[in-house]
Amino acid sequence: MIGRNRASEADLFDDTAGYDDETGVQVADGLTDEERKQAVVLYHLFNELWGVCVVIGDPGTGKDLFGNVIAHKIKRYFPWKRILRDERPRRLFGAYAGLFNEQVLSEDLRRMRELAKGSSATAIDAVMEKAVDDWVTSRGSVLLKNSLLYLTEFWRYCYNREPHNPMNKTMGGVHKEKRHLDCLILGTAQLVTELDKKTCLPWVDWQVTCTRSVVNPTGFVYFVQKVKYDRRMDMLIAIGKPFTIAFDGGKPRSYLGDGRIQVKRMNYQPDCEEERIVMDVLKAGLDTYDGIVDLLETDGDMCESEVLMTLKQLKFNKRKRAIDYPCFFSLYNSKSAPQIQTSLRAE
Repeated sequence: MIGRNRASEADLFDDTAGYDDETGVQVADGLTDEERKQAVVLYHLFNELWGVCVVIGDPGTGKDLFGNVIAHKIKRYFPWKRILRDERPRRLFGAYAGLFNEQVLSEDLRRMRELAKGSSATAIDAVMEKAVDDWVTSRGSVLLKNSLLYLTEFWRYCYNREPHNPMNKTMGGVHKEKRHLDCLILGTAQLVTELDKKTCLPWVDWQVTCTRSVVNPTGFVYFVQKVKYDRRMDMLIAIGKPFTIAFDGGKPRSYLGDGRIQVKRMNYQPDCEEERIVMDVLKAGLDTYDGIVDLLETDGDMCESEVLMTLKQLKFNKRKRAIDYPCFFSLYNSKSAPQIQTSLRAE
């Protein structure tokens, strides 16, 4: 009997090392090997997914793209991490925990103002900070615990010219409690100097510098740098070497939505032979990026880069708009999506 029980237990349980045992990181089920590797990199890069990360760059350098893609990837790789945003994404982004902004917190901020009303100029900071601390450990803790908080135009929340603003004070309290809250904060801004030196900069852990690809109109390169604030120099000091992340915002992504490439203009007249070939394949019913690339590389004479360039031209060029497909740009309302120009011409 004992022997049979032991045999049945061996059949019932799997005691071999699993992915979590090998990496020390728990990730969602159903990910590809490449996605698992990305998940582990993000987990370790961002300090087990808590801290403050400032995303810096000029207009059009992909700050919103970075924030939306990272938020979406963390939502996909770590579904138990609550995603909070300050603006509504496109439907393709999928479910998220809700909004976090001054409008949503208006009642809480009003109460903080009431508490500070009548206080002297020297006492207002202490009164506001006490109110913020109480909020963070009560309502704020319920809202922000185990979350990723993505804030566009971060300076609006931590503006250096509004040190007594209740939202500024509130974010300062959140920044201080980031470890207790297990909260990763991603905030975009054009300049670090816009951010408050008391409520924000001392708590920043990473700075991401955004750049556009020189060779790819829809490509962006990001340099993630561990930093520490130096109060005497009033600046973020780099620690170690930066980590590089690159995205192609215009490439079709099969795991977004239904992953299908759709023809929007059946009567569109192609400008070149490459467009004619791709449109014929789409009209024949082959509507996945991988499928089109496999077919044209195997049975045709187009390489993947030519297929991708042609698809981007057919989707992004305002004059054409012949097709549509899910890509990173579709996760949010981008008013600066690049207008693609192509060098492809029929011979």
